[in-house]
Amino acid sequence: MLSVRSRRRKVLVAEYDGQLAGFAIAYRYRRLAYIDSIAVKPECRSMGVGSRLLAYLEDELRRDGAEVVALSVKDSNKRALDFYLRNGYQLRGIVLIMSAPVEALPARASDAFTLKRRQAGVLRSSKFKPSTWWSSLTEPVDRLVYRKYPVEEALLAYKGRRLRGVAEFSLDDELYVDYMALSSYSALEALKALLVGLRQVGLEQGARAVVIPIDASKRLIVENLLANGLRTVGTEYLSVKELV
Repeated sequence: MLSVRSRRRKVLVAEYDGQLAGFAIAYRYRRLAYIDSIAVKPECRSMGVGSRLLAYLEDELRRDGAEVVALSVKDSNKRALDFYLRNGYQLRGIVLIMSAPVEALPARASDAFTLKRRQAGVLRSSKFKPSTWWSSLTEPVDRLVYRKYPVEEALLAYKGRRLRGVAEFSLDDELYVDYMALSSYSALEALKALLVGLRQVGLEQGARAVVIPIDASKRLIVENLLANGLRTVGTEYLSVKELV
């Protein structure tokens, strides 16, 4: 992460007694910013490290021109949610964590679509609509990271010669799709084609399940994922704070 430089990303570290105590990572584009993570070592918690990291990060983002900052908190992390609410953040939305066993995904899509498997970050379109709000901020930096460190792969869905959808994923015992974007044209067809491709990859690699985060506000996509075998297994709270 640190070796790939970008003006869109800011990384802060906190030290205590000469040792790394915590870090924060944020992304900014124009007036919008997204805090990807704030982490503090267990032995340094309850010492104000997280509060100082957050305050310093917000000041830095404000100086860079950000007016609104957002973040997401897992539903299981109520302590973190309380922390951000105390620091002026308000709930603005829900991110659904949807999952399905690999074999439960559709096995066949429209014959009009073809799939290609590529290294992540090679090909994306700014005209596509990402599945999560923060992807519009993190995507340009991720693209640089994946070009230098090919730790993720991508599935590209074509209808004829036109790219209609992309899904980038990491693979462990689960196939985690951390970026998915669809064209406004044939979006639901492209989604099904990507699910078929993810099923094929998951079966080949022995993955147990496929996991896809998606903004709850994307109603048609959510309904289509439900219809194709995925279920909600968790949620994240999208929280927002105005910096001006």
